[in-house]
Amino acid sequence: MRKNRKYTAEEKEFLKEYIPGHSYKETCKAFNERFPEIKESQVRAYMKNNKIRSGRDCRFVKGHVPPNKGKKMTPEQYAAAAPTMFKSGHKPHNEMPVGSEVVAGDGYIWVKIDNKPKAGQYVNWKQKHILLWEEHNCPVPEGCVIKFLDDDRTNVTIENLQLITKAQNARLNQSGLHGPDPELTKLGIITADLITATAAAKRRNK
Repeated sequence: MRKNRKYTAEEKEFLKEYIPGHSYKETCKAFNERFPEIKESQVRAYMKNNKIRSGRDCRFVKGHVPPNKGKKMTPEQYAAAAPTMFKSGHKPHNEMPVGSEVVAGDGYIWVKIDNKPKAGQYVNWKQKHILLWEEHNCPVPEGCVIKFLDDDRTNVTIENLQLITKAQNARLNQSGLHGPDPELTKLGIITADLITATAAAKRRNK
């Protein structure tokens, strides 16, 4: 990966529109879903070089008073918040037994695989589709991802999974070559390879 990356007009426009209000990590993830992969350090460098600010500041200043301090929720607010409140006897997320499954904010199903105390998410939890792929095949190689052929992250079946490179995934997202039809997504992967090969041949012939 080149350190001093050259961005296309489309990539620059995307970054200009997306960065405000988002973290480096969020921007990096959203960018990599549409374009060839970059790192968070490159996002920071791009923002610095182009004088773009995210506008995010999550720090509480000294003397800060929460706007809802001392205020009771209205009946409407309580009704909206009730589904997410801890119930009596509720066990925190980190007390769930091994084998538990949850659908996280990223849309993936995560399975608890260990119960090590004070351990991070990636120690005690693993994405279900990765577990299934490794059970049937091998560990996911570096530089590769598992693609859901029907774009449904909760449809975790071995038939719906395919190993592709991050470059292929970036091309799929950039060109919109995937969707709910698994067969069309498979064709999209082949098309992505052809587009990449054609672009490489043109560069060689310059």
